[in-house]
This record gives sequence, C-alpha cells and structure tokens, in this order.
Amino acid sequence: MGYIVFIHGMGHDTNREYWRHWADALLPHLINQGIKETDIHFSGIYYYDLVPQPGDGWKKLTYLLTREIEEEMQRDLAVQLARGDGKERLGRGPLKDFVNLVADNFGDIFSYILNEQVYQQVNDRFYQSIANLPGPVTLIAYSLGTMISFCAMQQRPDQVKQIKHFITLGSPIFWFRKWLQKRAKISQRPTPAHWTNLAGRIDVACPHLVSYEACPPDTDLECELEKLNPVKGHLAYFQQPAALELLAREIARRW
Repeated sequence: MGYIVFIHGMGHDTNREYWRHWADALLPHLINQGIKETDIHFSGIYYYDLVPQPGDGWKKLTYLLTREIEEEMQRDLAVQLARGDGKERLGRGPLKDFVNLVADNFGDIFSYILNEQVYQQVNDRFYQSIANLPGPVTLIAYSLGTMISFCAMQQRPDQVKQIKHFITLGSPIFWFRKWLQKRAKISQRPTPAHWTNLAGRIDVACPHLVSYEACPPDTDLECELEKLNPVKGHLAYFQQPAALELLAREIARRW
C-alpha cells in the first residue's frame, strides 16, 4: 500500500482536486502493472492560490529580467544545437520565436524563485501536504512542480522522509538552473529517494536536458508525446497512453 501524490505546474485552476483527472488516466496502467487498485491512494498538492495569475508574475519582473533571460536562453539553445541536441528535440521555428514561447509559458516560475513570501508559502504547503500522509509516497511532479519539489525537499529533508520515489515530468530545470541556484544547490541531490525523470522528446521545457549543469536523475527516460509542437508536447504527459504506460512501469518497479 502506498500514496501517489501529484504536484502541478504553473497556470491557474480553482479546482483543488485537479489531480483526480491525472489519477484516473494513470490508474488503468498501474493495474496493468499488477498493482491492486485497493493498494493505491492518490492525493495532490495545490498551490495555485499562492502564486500570481498567469502572466502577472512575469509582468512584475519584466523590467528586471526580460533582456537577461532572453539572452541567457538564446545562448543556451545555441549551445545545445551546436552540441547536436538539435531541432528534432526542440520542435520547429526560429530561435527567437522559440525563446519567446518559453518566456510566455514559463515566466511565472520567477514569482516562486524570486519572491520570498511566495517561495515560503508554497514550500510550507508542500510540507503540510506530505506530512499528512503516512507513506510511503511516490511524488509525481509536473513542470514548475518539479522545481518546487527540488527546492522544498532539499531545504527540509526532515519534512519529507515519506517520499520514496521522486518522479519529474516536463521539468524546465534546464532553462532556469541559473535562477534555481538562488534557492537550491543544483549540483546536490534533492532527495535520497530514487529520482526518475520522464522527458517528452518535443517539449518546450527541454526536460531531456534536466541534468545539464545539475545533478543527474537516477533514471532518465524519454518518450514521444508530440512530433512537432513543443507546447502541445509539454501538455501531453497525462494524455498519451505511451507516456502513462512508461510512468506506471517505473512506479511499479519501486512500489
């Protein structure tokens, strides 16, 4: 018997039980892996009420960070293309358009990283949600949730001992590692629990580069979620059967 806990990414949803849709999609695949439905308990960490509405956090920080962030992202992307981690993984479109797409979709991450009040409130919500569970816990973190989990677990390991398996989906650590270092040691493991990173090959977050200049996951997996559109690819982790099957298999291995 164990708990599967989800933590969402950026955006806004007033439904605190958003995670039920993800659990419903994942459950049949877990059963196919031999896990009994009666042995699985699902839960989720909700923090939409603690962060700015979509775009607000980015707008408040634009005057300080826009040029620096765009230049940093352009350099990063150019380096990756030169290394051969190329366009077949990053999708189609001019470099500047791709950078703008990243900024538009992930700008609110900075409200968590740079706003002390938001940072502490979100982390406290994380600890409270985990503390209420007897464990063992499989934590499935999506998008911005991967960075929140990284910071929170590293900051207070005594509060998250129940977590035995940490799974990241669509993690944007590659893009934001420079600023993430303001809150965490990215060269240091976020948790002693097994860390599995699942990356869509075409995903605007570049989750297949999560270990670039950071500590690597214990298990790195890739799957095809979308052939061309990196934004659609980022949104498809709980929609594509292939990804759900791969996710369920990794959960079952350490259940």
